[in-house]
Amino acid sequence: MSGSISRVQARCKQENNNIFYILCYAHCLNLALIDSICEKSNTKSGLKNSSLIFNFLGTVQFVYTFLENSPIRHAVLENIAKESGQRFLTLKSLSTTRWACRAEAVSSIKKNYNIILSALHNICDDCTIPEIQEKGGLFKQLQTFEFIFSLCMMEPILQMILIASKSLQSSNLDLLTAVQLINSLKKSLISMRYSEQYDETFNKCLKICKEHDIEIPEVRNRKVSTKVDSIKNQHMFVSKSEELKVTVYYKTLDILINGLHSRFTQESLDMINAVGNNMISLEIHQTNLYEVLQTIFLISHEGLVAELRILKSVPNGSSTKAVYDWLDFLKENQRQNVFPNFKKVLIHFATIPVTSCSCERVFSKLPIVKSKLRSTMLQERLESFLLLFVEQEKLMNVQIEEVIDEFKSMNNERERRLVL
Repeated sequence: MSGSISRVQARCKQENNNIFYILCYAHCLNLALIDSICEKSNTKSGLKNSSLIFNFLGTVQFVYTFLENSPIRHAVLENIAKESGQRFLTLKSLSTTRWACRAEAVSSIKKNYNIILSALHNICDDCTIPEIQEKGGLFKQLQTFEFIFSLCMMEPILQMILIASKSLQSSNLDLLTAVQLINSLKKSLISMRYSEQYDETFNKCLKICKEHDIEIPEVRNRKVSTKVDSIKNQHMFVSKSEELKVTVYYKTLDILINGLHSRFTQESLDMINAVGNNMISLEIHQTNLYEVLQTIFLISHEGLVAELRILKSVPNGSSTKAVYDWLDFLKENQRQNVFPNFKKVLIHFATIPVTSCSCERVFSKLPIVKSKLRSTMLQERLESFLLLFVEQEKLMNVQIEEVIDEFKSMNNERERRLVL
């Protein structure tokens, strides 16, 4: 909840001016992805998104809806998959709340492309749905050059975003690791703008089109404006490869990179850079960054610099790089009172939340636990069930024999209730 003017954020800062407003990194990544594939113009970056990717994801959703919403059509799909002997990946639906759905849906379409085409070819002969029988129906949409190009372009992008999204939803993630992960994702997307990466994507598209006899359309004969200070005011696209590179490939990557840059530029970045890039690496030259830590964490600037000088000479101290490793190092060697400023910054930095996914999982589990069959369940029992359902990893580590022995040792019948 933002509310920087008069709502939650503003009221919290009235009570404590030193707290930070940290957006959920997993939510921000999903919003940046939605901006890059949305058909509307992006007001933040000033770029208008390509409708090709928007239409491509609409076709992916149409494939899922058409094949999975009918048991008969789904049976035809399964039979063809068994006859082909190939491994069939379950088709996934697109959703705005399930962040991994786009990567899973696109990957399943690409892996099952031949099976889906064979199933649609058998189904379309007897189908009476207008959207399927039309000239540009679903079977024809899957066999267009634009769909194949979008499939080859979006799969590696969505797979990288999926890996980053899963890592950002981890319960033991710290702020420094999250920032490093986002920066790595941004650098990977920037590297994809190189011509070699695009040529590889376009060659994969041509290979798939050649295997399925898909016609490659000609380049559009339209003029494209160039820069103002250029000699030529306008130029024509020479090939289809150049047209898609400028109008789709570069545009999608630029909007996604700009979205990452704008959504992850927060007021806490100076503090993150001071801790992550300087303090835990024992860099004592840039002392101006430690003044930021003095203001935020109410520590002694000179004392922190002196502690870093001593830590740099401690054996095995300079090799420690992570925040939690430094905390373990101070605890194991009983030096927590020796470096109070260093310890205070580390503890406060480690407690800053990165994501709200762990909290939201409880709300997602609530309608599953409190169903219609359990409508009369009291609050105490509901909380116990939610604890078991949410903390399933800890529940799997509980030894059943020890629980039974503890239950048997209880004498009072009223107290014979297990506390897990």
